[in-house]
Amino acid sequence: MYRLLIVDDEKDICENLKYLIDWERYGIDCIMTANTFESAIDIAVDFQPHMALVDISLNDGHWGYELVEHLRSVCRGTVICMISGYDDFSFVQRSMKAGAKDYLLKPVDVGELCAYIEHTIVNDLHGTLPEKDVSPEEIDPVLCLEYSKLSKITNKIILIVKSSYRSSLSLTSIAEMFHMSSKYIGRIFLKDTGLKFSEYLMVYRMLMARNLIVSTKEKISVIAASVGYSQINNFYVHFKNYFNVSPSSLRNYSSSVEPADGGQTP
Repeated sequence: MYRLLIVDDEKDICENLKYLIDWERYGIDCIMTANTFESAIDIAVDFQPHMALVDISLNDGHWGYELVEHLRSVCRGTVICMISGYDDFSFVQRSMKAGAKDYLLKPVDVGELCAYIEHTIVNDLHGTLPEKDVSPEEIDPVLCLEYSKLSKITNKIILIVKSSYRSSLSLTSIAEMFHMSSKYIGRIFLKDTGLKFSEYLMVYRMLMARNLIVSTKEKISVIAASVGYSQINNFYVHFKNYFNVSPSSLRNYSSSVEPADGGQTP
């Protein structure tokens, strides 16, 4: 159903990627490989791949992002992902500007590759995936969406939110970590989630606060500070607007419905 082109100047890497995962599980039944810029263009013209994995450094006088530009002109429907041994976001930026949708670091992680393929099939090729059991840990609590359906950049942003939501956090500070433009990663995040970064952060903090309110007896002001709010009034406003109930009312309600035997149910 789907065709995949793998481009890497190292033949062993091309072959390893061909057998790294069960491609047919995703409907990818035809895979071609190329080791040079010219051979990749020649193959792509006739092959017209749905997806392409392109190494950032081709070692034949060309860079992968140069190949991306040419592929985009001869294979307009191809969704391209860069693979790179360089953990350098300047290469990522140039690749994205050329038309690549994502990137993976070498050695390619099986889980990250599968997540990228699933995201591409569903969101870019508008296909469907084979049904599978999904654990709660694989679903984002704010978006109610599998992490595999989000881009790598968005998943990294979400990971930072999970680990740092208690402190002062902004898209600008995250962009500095990535050495990328805050406007650029903000657009990617909005496209993936339908939410601005500030909206996502607020909702995540609200969910964490709600859990603490119903499961502990900690003061509301302490909980507000623990989820990143220095101004208690802002916390109350956000909480009431999101849940349509005040923090204290939620605690009173949750306390009133607790079983009389200390929380054990028959």
